[in-house]
Amino acid sequence: MRASDRQPRRRAQTSRTGLSIVTAALALSLASACGSSADPDERGAPTETKLPKDALPDGLFADFLDGKFDGTGHPLDAEVWQAESECAATTGFAMGSRQDFHPSFDAAGTACRANSKVIGRGRFTLNLRALAMAQCEGQACEGDVLRLRVSSTSGTALAERTVKSKEFLTAGTWQNVGLPFTNSADGAVTIEVEWLATARVQLDYAELFRTERQLILSPPSGVFDAAAELAFEAHDPPDGASLKLACDELDLTDTLSTLLANGTASEEITDYRRLVTVPAADLLTTCPTDTRLRVSVVTGSWVRATSRLTRQSTDAPCTFSPDTTRVLLTGFEPFPADSTRDNSSEQAVAAFDPASVPGISVMKLTLPVEFDTAAGMIQSVIARCQPDIVVGFGQGRSEVDLETTAYNKKDSSAIAGGVPDNRGIIAGGEPIVPSGPAELTSGLPVDAILADLQSQGIASGLSDDPGRYICNNLFYRIMTEAGSAGLRGGFVHLPRIANVTDADRDMLRNVVKSVVQHTLNTTP
Repeated sequence: MRASDRQPRRRAQTSRTGLSIVTAALALSLASACGSSADPDERGAPTETKLPKDALPDGLFADFLDGKFDGTGHPLDAEVWQAESECAATTGFAMGSRQDFHPSFDAAGTACRANSKVIGRGRFTLNLRALAMAQCEGQACEGDVLRLRVSSTSGTALAERTVKSKEFLTAGTWQNVGLPFTNSADGAVTIEVEWLATARVQLDYAELFRTERQLILSPPSGVFDAAAELAFEAHDPPDGASLKLACDELDLTDTLSTLLANGTASEEITDYRRLVTVPAADLLTTCPTDTRLRVSVVTGSWVRATSRLTRQSTDAPCTFSPDTTRVLLTGFEPFPADSTRDNSSEQAVAAFDPASVPGISVMKLTLPVEFDTAAGMIQSVIARCQPDIVVGFGQGRSEVDLETTAYNKKDSSAIAGGVPDNRGIIAGGEPIVPSGPAELTSGLPVDAILADLQSQGIASGLSDDPGRYICNNLFYRIMTEAGSAGLRGGFVHLPRIANVTDADRDMLRNVVKSVVQHTLNTTP
C-alpha cells in the first residue's frame, strides 16, 4: 500500500453491517462548449466535495494502517497509481483527485502509463477505477472508450482489452474495469490505458495486484494492541467458500460469525476478492496474549488456502548479561501456515544450552515466516540489544548447509505459480534493500564449522544458494546490519525434520554449539 501526501479525500464508507454502501445523488452537468478551455467550470466538473459514489461494493474501509490513505480499498499488497498525479498521461485534465477526459477539450491519447515494481511470475489483474459521465444511447453504446494494455518492459504484449461504452452501467458512478494477465517471466511490467476520445470519462486510479488464489492477513505478525483492526483478504475465493479461524487450538469460527451478525465485523465482496475486517480486541478476547492466529478458506471439508500470523504482547526484551559475549540466535515458526510439523530451526535454538559455551549470554527468538517481518524484528533487536554475534537458523534440505552468500532479492513467485509466506504474501523478485549490493558474504567461519561437524559425523556442506524465500531475506538483513554495527553474523540451514526426536534434538544442539563456539573463537 502506498501513502499519499495529499490531504485524504472523503469517500463512501462501508457500514459495520457488511455490504451496504452509502449512496448520494450527484448532479453532473456536461459542458457543451467546443472551445479548448481547461477551466473546470466550463468542463462541467463536479466539485471536490461532491465526488461520484461507488456503484458496487469495492472493499472500502475507514483507513489503511498508515493512516494516510482514506480507504479506497486497494487489495493488500497492491501497487497503485493515482490518475491525476502518478500516471504518465498525454491528455486529459487533473481535477482534484481524479483525471478528466472530455471530447470537447482533449485529444485521444494516453490516459495512464507506468512501470510496475518487479512482480514475478503468476496471474495478475490490472484494475482501473473509472466512470462515464453520461449514459450511452443506441449505436454509441458499441463504441470503444478505453483500451487497456499490459506488456513486458521490453515491449512484449501480455494482454489487451478494449472497453466499450455500454460496459459503464450507470452514469456518474465509479466501477472496476479489469484486465487479467499472466506474467511468465521475472521482472516488471508496463501498464497503459489509452483514451479513445469517444465519450467523457474520469479515472480515479489504476491498481495492479496478484490474483493467484491466496489469503492475505494484516497487520503483519508482531506487537499490535487491542485497537488494531485485523483484515483477512481472500483473492479469487471459490464460490460457497467460508472462513475457519483458530488461535492456537481454540476455534474462533463461531466468534467471527457472531461478530459479523451483530455488525462488529464487516465483510465485503468484490469482483476480485473477499475482505473481512474485525477488531482484534473482539475476535481475540479468549485467546492468550501471545498467540498464533490461523485463518483458512474452506469449501466443505476442503481447505483451499491457509495463512497465519503471530501476535506478541511485547517486543522481545534484551536479556544479555554484562561482561559476556552477547549471542543472538533465531529460528523460525513452522511453515507452511497450515503445517502441524516441527521446524527444526525452532527446535535447535530452543535446545541449545548457553552454559555449554563459557563466556556468552544468549537471546533466543522464534521468528514468523514472513517477508520483511522477520528481518525487521532482527533489525529492531540488533539496534536495541546490541549483540556481538547473530546467527539465523532455518529449515532447509536433507543436511546442514552453511550458507556463504545472501542475495538482495525476495522471490517466491516462480514455484507452482507462487509460494506465499505464512501471512499470504508472494514476493515477485523485488530487492530486500533497494540500494544494497546484490550479494553479501557470511561472517561465520564456515570452513572451521564444517570441519567440526563432519568430524562428528553430521552430514553437512557449504551452500551458496539459500533460496530467495524468508531465510535469505533474514540472512541478507543480518549481514546488512553486521556491516554497520560491527557484529559477526551469518545463516545456517538445518535438515528438514518433520517430527524432531530426542536423537535429532541432540544433533541439532551440537550444530548450534559448533557454530557459536567457532564464531566466538574467530577474531572479527
